[in-house]
Amino acid sequence: MHTQNGLVTPAGAGKLALSRRSLLKYVGIGGAALGSASLLAACGGGGNAAGAGALQDFAVAAFPGDAYFLDTINLENKDYANHGLKVDKHLNPQSGVQAFQLLVAGAIDGYAADTLLLMATHANSSKGKRPMLIGFRNVETTYGIVGSSKHTWPSADASFEEKIASLKGKRIGVTSVGAGGDLQLKLALELAGMKYGDVTALAVGPTAQAIPNLKADRIDAYVTVQWTSTRFVAQESGGTVLIDFAEKNVPDLMRNQAVVAIGMREETIEKNPDMAKNWLAAQNDANTWIVENKDKAAALLNKTGLGGNGLEIANNYVEHYINDIAPNLKPMFKADKATVDHMAELALRFGSVKKGDITFESLVPEFARA
Repeated sequence: MHTQNGLVTPAGAGKLALSRRSLLKYVGIGGAALGSASLLAACGGGGNAAGAGALQDFAVAAFPGDAYFLDTINLENKDYANHGLKVDKHLNPQSGVQAFQLLVAGAIDGYAADTLLLMATHANSSKGKRPMLIGFRNVETTYGIVGSSKHTWPSADASFEEKIASLKGKRIGVTSVGAGGDLQLKLALELAGMKYGDVTALAVGPTAQAIPNLKADRIDAYVTVQWTSTRFVAQESGGTVLIDFAEKNVPDLMRNQAVVAIGMREETIEKNPDMAKNWLAAQNDANTWIVENKDKAAALLNKTGLGGNGLEIANNYVEHYINDIAPNLKPMFKADKATVDHMAELALRFGSVKKGDITFESLVPEFARA
């Protein structure tokens, strides 16, 4: 096994294949951090062929929160089994970067991810191991920034430029350097006429780590990845929602992004395209369930994504999902060329990919195209 551009890739032919347990150990996921027993229980055969009528092992990575709420519902409602997939638990990596390391290494089959990170991984991984984009779960941005209670921030009606300028000289927490939140921070600074060096970006991990870091004054602000986490981090840290990048006064390039893509390992798709379609069908069941079960959906999101302390946030998100997100999704989450091309241009702008690395035809399997 070797690393290429920060991505873990299998070793060449002739070397012993690593078990999934070894892969998880290799990329540094330990029991103390995440509970290796749960992770290993989630690692099945990764798309291995099953006998007639048997469920097929399928390894899915997910995090708590709204971007992965369809996964949560699938597990809760046993949607996976209803579509022939065996998923006992989800894998819970420490970041999107690590999730894609696992996918490239073969320990994960599917993962809904930041679109730009998916594209970067696709461009920098070998054919067969790279993630393919098989749909979009959200065609609007979900990112935001929460400011610490230790500082005074611009008012809610201040301009985009004024809000971003208030970050100058401050320590800004992101889940990990190079991950989606970090890329969005770079774009926001650029659009506000600033440089990445005007702030100090610090990798602090997901929401659970952001809250104590804000409270302890180890960071001055935090780039949130999900709609609910923006509001929850502010609530639990006593801080301020400095900006929601979906606000109308945010530049169009920042606001109109399809930030949550559905990724699946190319090799798995090629060996069993029906498995990909079954996973999409399970997600579609979850999408329908939210619309038809608002109260139950909010209660489940509050329990699984907000620690039981954010029912109002969960209720507001479910309304937002039903009114603003679901109506804009294409049937079975299919991806259209215009959206893919727009996100590829952003990836090129960030330097995450080179010109020609991403094309609609090479990134999106035919069955997933709108």
